[in-house]
Amino acid sequence: MSWREEHRSNLELKMGKVVRLLGECEQQLIDETDPPTKSRLKSQISELKGQMRDCQGDLDSFGQEQVTQRNLALTMASVTYEDINFVITALLNQRMISIDGQDNFQPTNPEEKMYKNDLTHNIKFFLDMGLAKAGEVRHFVENNAKINFPDVPERLKASLNTEYIKLIRSGMRGDELFMHLYKFSSHNNPDPLRQAAGLAVLCYFFETCDVFEP
Repeated sequence: MSWREEHRSNLELKMGKVVRLLGECEQQLIDETDPPTKSRLKSQISELKGQMRDCQGDLDSFGQEQVTQRNLALTMASVTYEDINFVITALLNQRMISIDGQDNFQPTNPEEKMYKNDLTHNIKFFLDMGLAKAGEVRHFVENNAKINFPDVPERLKASLNTEYIKLIRSGMRGDELFMHLYKFSSHNNPDPLRQAAGLAVLCYFFETCDVFEP
């Protein structure tokens, strides 16, 4: 790997970490009631957004692909519960078939799972971005299951698995399969925020091994 490629990879990794930390802080801020703690979280959020701007400038120097990735990172950082709710509702409204063998697996290391599913480095950035918001998706799904609809996790899993199996049976594999599921999970919505929320939902189920080979 050349110095330039290594530098770009490090920037992408840093961007993913910043987005993940930003999501965690914003989630804590929603639930926090202690004024001093809220003030500290707001300061941390402001600092993390500054780090994102620094990464953005550096990534722009690598060309259009990195500008696109930067835009996704910015959008992902702005995804709200409303966006997550929108794509989850759309997925729940999909027509589903009965899926056999939907056993639960223990989470697998993301890089190991990428290898098992023939996913290349081109997909890693999308995974990093989506996984950065996976915690918020988990919080949303689990809260819905506890308070409103206990079958939400299983219905979501069935919706994504139905599409996954259909694509597998058509002969689709690897990066192409992932990107088709990305479009499906966001319901082909043209809104970048809804697209990013769909990616977060897909990556949540990727992480839990409910979609893709474990």
